[in-house]
Amino acid sequence: MKTFISSLTLLAMTGFGSVLAQAETVILTISVNGAAEQYYKVQEFLEQIQATQEQAQERVASINEEGKTLEQEYQELVEQAGSDILTEQARNDAKEDARIKYQEIAQKQNELRQFAENVQRQLAARQNTQMSLLTKEIMEVVTEVAKERSASLVLDTSGASQNGMPTVYTFDDSMDITAAVVTRINASKSEEEPAAA
Repeated sequence: MKTFISSLTLLAMTGFGSVLAQAETVILTISVNGAAEQYYKVQEFLEQIQATQEQAQERVASINEEGKTLEQEYQELVEQAGSDILTEQARNDAKEDARIKYQEIAQKQNELRQFAENVQRQLAARQNTQMSLLTKEIMEVVTEVAKERSASLVLDTSGASQNGMPTVYTFDDSMDITAAVVTRINASKSEEEPAAA
């Protein structure tokens, strides 16, 4: 009878232990922002955005130069309109030309404002769309790695709380899969390079 109770206790403990092993929660962490910063597609995209911004800045500089030229012409016309050396007709013509030039300046300022707003809006929309797609690619790899490691939960360590403190504290670096994800997402770059050559 004593052997039966010992066997029953051992069986119960073994069964309980296997339930605990099955219920073990595997938690992993990743810095999605850190992975994105190291993802070659994100880096290439940000280089494209930088080139577009530089082109836009060149156009803004060009519009500004055109505006400065118009302002100089306007000042000359204002001086002519107030000149005592010119005939009254010439002064009136200069006043009319100055009025027209002033309208051109206002149009140039409006052109500059609209250009800047359009570029900013287009770049923001392009960046939001592209970063959303690239983040989706990263998250697909995160899911693959998490499944391979039988994870129950993956926490993003990128964020900060309202007071600027990290929202997730980890003390075990083996939980962090950022490097594994970066390696895997950047593996496709080496696959693309021979095809491009």
